Amino acid sequence: MMLMDNKVTTHHRFIKKFERDLKAYFDAGDDARFLSTFSKYTNLTEPSEHAEEMLYETLLRSKRPGELVDYSLEQMNNGDGNYETHMVYMLQALSDMGNYEEVLEFSGHLLEEPIPQGFRIDILSLRQNAANKLRGMLSEQEPVISKEEFDKFNLFQQLEFVEKITAAHDITYTNLITEAFSEANRNELKTAMLLYLRSVRSNGTLTIEKCGVKMTVQPSELSSLEEYFIVKDVLPKVLDEVEQFNPSFTEAATEFLMGHAIYMYPVQPDLTAEAVVKAYCERIEEMLGMPASYDADDKVKRWLGEIEREIAENSL
Repeated sequence: MMLMDNKVTTHHRFIKKFERDLKAYFDAGDDARFLSTFSKYTNLTEPSEHAEEMLYETLLRSKRPGELVDYSLEQMNNGDGNYETHMVYMLQALSDMGNYEEVLEFSGHLLEEPIPQGFRIDILSLRQNAANKLRGMLSEQEPVISKEEFDKFNLFQQLEFVEKITAAHDITYTNLITEAFSEANRNELKTAMLLYLRSVRSNGTLTIEKCGVKMTVQPSELSSLEEYFIVKDVLPKVLDEVEQFNPSFTEAATEFLMGHAIYMYPVQPDLTAEAVVKAYCERIEEMLGMPASYDADDKVKRWLGEIEREIAENSL
């Protein structure tokens, strides 16, 4: 009978042999045998950090970034291995796949955390590379737009341009949009500009005033439009109510509230979500020719009326 100590020693020797084989296959560039051996190795033990680094380099070298992303995400979700190693290689793989927007999104969230300096430098480098690639893709498609050219655009063209560079996280236009923001006189355009500056993690501060509410914001710290209180806290409850008294109007109600959200973002009036819900429900009842039934606060109804008046006076 083999003693337990001998089994442990034998198991340890097997693992060491696998690790030696992995290094030999890696050094020889034998990717197929490396990956086959790595699979057997991980059936015996949790892989060492060095073994995982060799795995990641092999997957990158053999043009299999999708497998790298899947493996690294699984390891991070399980809390196994070295998080920094997983993340750096995952971002590199995403970049190799051309998913530059995802690289910018992941890296942006990471840079908001108190991460180690060396890790931060790696993330900044990967982020800058992704931003440069996106910028190159954009510049290949069309020439870079100057401030003078942007100023000549009509409102629709300006909105379309800002939405395009937001989707691309194109940091090329950070200064242009920051400068143009102070000159913009349309709330919808200001919202689009703020969402762009948020997407590129702009750390400057801007002062904004909408419907008499003034505030100073740092774009990189703004929430998304989906997290804005009209969208997150008010719209779902209003739609629940509309569903009860006129289900066919839910789509129109959604457009109505989303228009207001885009117009007002990111201003936070001193009103409770519950009070705003009641005011919107009464306003929709009025639009449908129904008697008011929500006992909405007059102050909130005046606020809502002011938004509608401003939008009507400056309608697109």
